[in-house]
Amino acid sequence: MESRPNHPRGFFALNVTQFCGAANDNILKQLVVFGVASKGIWADQMGEGGQAIGSLCLAVPFVLFSGFAGQFSDRYSKRDVSVWVKVWEVGVALLAMLGLWMVNLWVVLGSLILIATQAAFFGPAKYGILPEILDRKLLSRANGTINMFTYVAVIFGAAIGGPLYDAYAPNLKTHPDAVPNVWLPGMVILIVAIVGTAAAFGIPRLSAKNPSLKIRMKLFGPYFNTWREISGTPLAHVMMAWSYFYFIVGGVAMLILPDYKSLLEISATQASLLMAILGIAIGVGDFVAGRVSGHAVRPGLIPIGAIGTTVMYFVLGVIPLHFTLVAICLTITGFLAGFYMVPIQTMTQALSTEEQRGRVLGLWNCLSFLAIILGNVLFLIVKRTGLESHRVFLVCGVLGVICVALYYLKWKAVFEAAIAAHSTPLPAAETEAAMAPV
Repeated sequence: MESRPNHPRGFFALNVTQFCGAANDNILKQLVVFGVASKGIWADQMGEGGQAIGSLCLAVPFVLFSGFAGQFSDRYSKRDVSVWVKVWEVGVALLAMLGLWMVNLWVVLGSLILIATQAAFFGPAKYGILPEILDRKLLSRANGTINMFTYVAVIFGAAIGGPLYDAYAPNLKTHPDAVPNVWLPGMVILIVAIVGTAAAFGIPRLSAKNPSLKIRMKLFGPYFNTWREISGTPLAHVMMAWSYFYFIVGGVAMLILPDYKSLLEISATQASLLMAILGIAIGVGDFVAGRVSGHAVRPGLIPIGAIGTTVMYFVLGVIPLHFTLVAICLTITGFLAGFYMVPIQTMTQALSTEEQRGRVLGLWNCLSFLAIILGNVLFLIVKRTGLESHRVFLVCGVLGVICVALYYLKWKAVFEAAIAAHSTPLPAAETEAAMAPV
């Protein structure tokens, strides 16, 4: 039986499920990133800029499998898909525990690929669930809230990833009596996976929206089919605006942060704190943008995010290497990024139909992580020119200028017209439940 709109308990369960999944992705990723970055235990196996390889292992599965994931999300109940992939995550956590105990980079990387694959299948389901359990006018708030919890999860993963790495591979020069704890990181990942799986069962039962859909077992065919379906529509422009922003933030900027460990001569725990600060700021920015949007989609917030983050990239590229200064600038950058992300994400949901939403979100996932891959490649190229890591923010700034130009020259009019056409007057009599904050 399909649930009615405005399911607060289901929304809470979805947030907990998403929190645990995002936390595990980032805990495992952080362990790999610190292990392959300069002076890490696996650094000699990856070379300069090796953290990009770890990021690629997390991104490539989204490109390969998001098309399948979108089809499954339409063909089957999104709640059932969510439960299946969370059970899968428990198995991956066990494999990660084994790889970490063996101190085997390749088993750990394999675990990272598998956990990214299950996350790719969860993506279209989790964002597709929102319009099925909440009234449409609550989508902006809901996206702001779920994004906030997502970035709190990123904070959690980043914040404990550093201490877990320090416990797993302690610096014997500064702590000669330390004993490596090879079990602790894997146990934490397993516990988080179990909690997330339990939460998934709290998502309300939902019917399949397109049960007659034939699953096409092709890697890239579903993407091309979905793109042809939306090509020339405002939804296609929304996809490109999101992907380009992700190219800058997820593909390039995020890879700079682990190198602050050596740039500032700090521990992995302190470097994780910088990542946590950025995650908190993005989460708060998403939440505020969702609240400012109220019951509407507000494209007018997009230039605030685009211009603000661009300015801050240039600032981060030129300021002195001082922990407090870097932390303040990352806080501002993350907060402003939320004003770009929430309206774009909400437009993706609002402009897609129920029958195609899973496939659209699968394509959205694919394009997001294709952008990350391209950004990772750019980071590797730039790093191997000898440019200091924090100067790579200047490259992000130049890319941000292009983003702002694209918004005013191409996307602004399209977005505003699409939202004006899509919006409908609210019913005269609205229930308190529909008006209540998510």
